[in-house]
Amino acid sequence: MYIITGATGQTGSVVARTLLEKGLPVRAIVRSEEKAKPLKDLGAEIAVADVRDADALTKAFEGGKVLYLMNPPNEQSEDMFAETEKIIKAFQKAIENSSLKKLVTLSSVGAHLPSGTGPIMTNRMVEQAFVNLDIPTTFVRAGSFMENWNSVLETVKSEGILPSFLQPLDKKIPQVSVEDIGRVAAEAMLENSEGVQIKELAGLPYSPNDVAAAFSKALRKEVKAVAVPEERWIEALNTFASQRNAEAYYEMMQWVNSSSITFETGYQIGGKVTIEDYACKVLKMRAAQKSNIS
Repeated sequence: MYIITGATGQTGSVVARTLLEKGLPVRAIVRSEEKAKPLKDLGAEIAVADVRDADALTKAFEGGKVLYLMNPPNEQSEDMFAETEKIIKAFQKAIENSSLKKLVTLSSVGAHLPSGTGPIMTNRMVEQAFVNLDIPTTFVRAGSFMENWNSVLETVKSEGILPSFLQPLDKKIPQVSVEDIGRVAAEAMLENSEGVQIKELAGLPYSPNDVAAAFSKALRKEVKAVAVPEERWIEALNTFASQRNAEAYYEMMQWVNSSSITFETGYQIGGKVTIEDYACKVLKMRAAQKSNIS
C-alpha cells in the first residue's frame, strides 16, 4: 500500500493519480473525504486524518509500504514554524509505530541552508527530523512552483499585469510544475534505494518577463511583468499570511533576489512542463471552474 499525505493538494494529487494509473494500491490521507471523491472514484482508499494527530496518522499508516510525506503550508497559522514542529512530532510517532519500508518527502531548494531562507526553513526542519531513519528516505527538493503565479492570475487576466516580488524582472530562477514534482516523487516511491537520497528538481529557468510572455501568448493580449516595490511586500503578504509568516516570506524573497538560495549538489533534474504549458493549463482550468459555478 502506498500512503499519500496531502492527497488532494497540488503535488499529492499528482502522486496519487500517477500510482493509481499504474494499478497500484493507494491510500489517500485527507482532511475532507468530500474533496477526495475524485481519487476515490479512481480507486484510492480514503483515510481522514489531521496531520497533527499522531494516533490518526498511525491508524492511516497501517499496512503501508511507502509514504509520501509533505508538510502542508499553513500561511494563516500564527507561526508556521511552531506548526511544523507539531506536525513533525505526529509524523515521527506514527512512522515509528508503522511497518513502512520507505519514505519520500517533499522539500525545497535551499533546504540545506541553515538560516535566512524564510519558510524554506520548515522543509529543513522536516529533513533534519527524518534524515536518520532506519528505512530508505528520499528528499525531493523542488524549485519554485510555477503554480505560485496562480495567486496573481486574476490581475493578469483583467489588467494585463503580472505583479512580481522576484526582481529584477529578467532574473531567471528554477521553476517547476506540480505535475513534474508529483511525477518525480511517484517515481522515487517506486525506486529501490538505500540510505538517504536527495533529488534536486530544478524544472526550467524562467524570469518574470518569461512568465508574462507565456500568459501573453495564452491570452492573446499583452501581459507585462511589474515589480512590486519592496516597501509594499509585507502589506501584500499580510493579505494571506500572518505577520510572523509574512516576515518569513519577505526574508525568503530577499534571499532569492540576491541569488543566495541555491541547490546543494551539482546535479539537478530538469522539468517536462514548460511555462507555456503551465499558462495554458491554468487558464483553461480557471475558465472551467467559472463555467461550472455559473
